[in-house]
Amino acid sequence: MLTQSQIDAFHRDGFLVMPGLITGRELKALQDAAARCVAEGIARGGADHLYHDDPTGTSVYCRSERMWERDPAFRAVTVNPALVENIGQCIGHDFFPWNDSLVVKNPGGAGIAWHQDPPYGDPARRETYVVPNFTTDIYLDESDEDNGCVWAIPGHHLVGNVALAGRDQDELFAHPLAVPVRMKPGDVLFHALSTPHGSRPNPAGQRMRRTFYIHYISQEAHDQCGYHWGKLSWGDAKRAQLARMAADRAALGFGPALGPNIRENEEGLRFTGAVTTPLRHWRSQLARIPQARRDEMKALKALAAARG
Repeated sequence: MLTQSQIDAFHRDGFLVMPGLITGRELKALQDAAARCVAEGIARGGADHLYHDDPTGTSVYCRSERMWERDPAFRAVTVNPALVENIGQCIGHDFFPWNDSLVVKNPGGAGIAWHQDPPYGDPARRETYVVPNFTTDIYLDESDEDNGCVWAIPGHHLVGNVALAGRDQDELFAHPLAVPVRMKPGDVLFHALSTPHGSRPNPAGQRMRRTFYIHYISQEAHDQCGYHWGKLSWGDAKRAQLARMAADRAALGFGPALGPNIRENEEGLRFTGAVTTPLRHWRSQLARIPQARRDEMKALKALAAARG
């Protein structure tokens, strides 16, 4: 379970690293299942694999979708009790697992331009929605500067769209606040959709980087943030999906699902422990930032200051 200082750090910075949250046989099962999926993607077999063009124009495997349908290990970890409790503490609202994917940066893989996740790339998004909304990134390999780790600019997640479009990428990596997010196998990263982030290429000969992404979301954030994959909601289908995940967890010998501080509620799963996030917490967080400072953050004014 997260401490108050960890929860506060997440809401202050827009991301949080939880070291060693997934361990032992559970981590090994995820790594093995991911290896099978990556091999299939590289061989261009199966379905729901994605590719991008490298600098030479060669199409390179980089991502797979629908991991819950591929292997029980991906379903089982989705209801890992420590993981789900931490998510509930940081959201502060009823929530449910929405979608998932495996993101892979092979040796020689391209970098990812600095961006904010949808819907915050849209300049019309003047503010970040008031309910915390973030992805859960389970790292299956070590990730650092040598193999193209994620970099992030903390504290800019509350002001909606940030002016990243058209910026020089090296300039963004040199931003005085930009930090590398170094991860070990089994570490978990929460990062707000609105947090500015990007990554450099993974040089040829370096280590592969695989990350299992799960997006847990509140009904309110889903409905307000304009998602275009169709309306999703908590209900019998989601309850059945969670029951299957719990059964897979038990069958694999990983222990109980969800945890003692999680219960099913009217709109999803609810964290019932004492140390949690207030409702619509980002509204009060944003209110503490003066408008002039918000404008500076949205424009990344520190870039100009850094150049003198």
